[in-house]
Amino acid sequence: MVLPTETVYGAAASTTSPDALAALRALQSNPGNTWHTHDRQRVIEAAGLRHPAHLRMLDRLTPGGVRFLIDSDVTRVGQEPDGLFCLDGCLCVRIPDHPFTNAVLAAAKSPITIGRVPSFISSTGRSLDAADLPAALDRAGIALAINDGPTRLGSTSTPIQLTRAGGYRVLGDGAVDRRTIDAAMRRVILFVCSGNTCRSPMAEAIARDFFEKAPPSNMPLVALSAGTTAFDGDGATAEGDQALRHLGITPRPHRSRLLTREMIQEAEAVFAMTKGHRATILNMVPEAKDKVELLAPSGKDIPDPIGSGLEVYISTAEAIRAGILHRLRERNLVETESRPGVSR
Repeated sequence: MVLPTETVYGAAASTTSPDALAALRALQSNPGNTWHTHDRQRVIEAAGLRHPAHLRMLDRLTPGGVRFLIDSDVTRVGQEPDGLFCLDGCLCVRIPDHPFTNAVLAAAKSPITIGRVPSFISSTGRSLDAADLPAALDRAGIALAINDGPTRLGSTSTPIQLTRAGGYRVLGDGAVDRRTIDAAMRRVILFVCSGNTCRSPMAEAIARDFFEKAPPSNMPLVALSAGTTAFDGDGATAEGDQALRHLGITPRPHRSRLLTREMIQEAEAVFAMTKGHRATILNMVPEAKDKVELLAPSGKDIPDPIGSGLEVYISTAEAIRAGILHRLRERNLVETESRPGVSR
């Protein structure tokens, strides 16, 4: 059977049918089998995935136009021949994003392999547009081809290796570009105040300084800030920058941003300076309630220092730093002994 995916068309075979597997091998110029499944949890269990970066990658990028080569000792998935989906010590698997094909995979009684065979489909594999397609299918011994028109992404899937150490490598170009993959692995921490010129910019700078001094990670932490009533483009207050220098942090150029739904949705955690800010955030995105908290662990507001002297700004910056350390430790995002503003 020829099935569509969001990337290219491919010939599918049941792994429990020796005849189907032999016919598929005969069609392929570069023999190789990739397990196709609709079930993310099944991949996690079959490959024994435990590393947070790997789990995040499956969560963010599947179903979709990537295929994984997982460093693993696993040689068998279900009842297929031993080692069928293994290549150079990697388990090859893909979770496509095509409703019809995923329904077929869900209904299948055995693991399914789908191989790209563009020679009798089209020059690219993106569509079933060969003039002699019926004859070609007949010669190949394929009884059924599902024609869904040009594929949505129109390119082969992007190969990503998941390493034993918990990292990943993008092995080539494909339907999902490297920038999108790397962006999916970013863990965004968002700080919110009113005008995004005092409290939240200080929080962003303090958190960024901390992240930059932390050990390298496969999931980089990114600190951002915004304001519920901000005007886009305003600079940070001079007193706020002075307070950061007092903590040993060099300020960077800052331009205020008005808080948006997209910012909230992208963030892994959102820390508000006051109860009013938290209420505004949840009014914008009610479903974000599990990731929006007050920054101060006491549950009290961190007052706005605007118009006050430098001592108040320094006190505010110190309260923000204490809140950041507490909240990030709660989420296991930092090492307990680390301190922002202190070189290692």
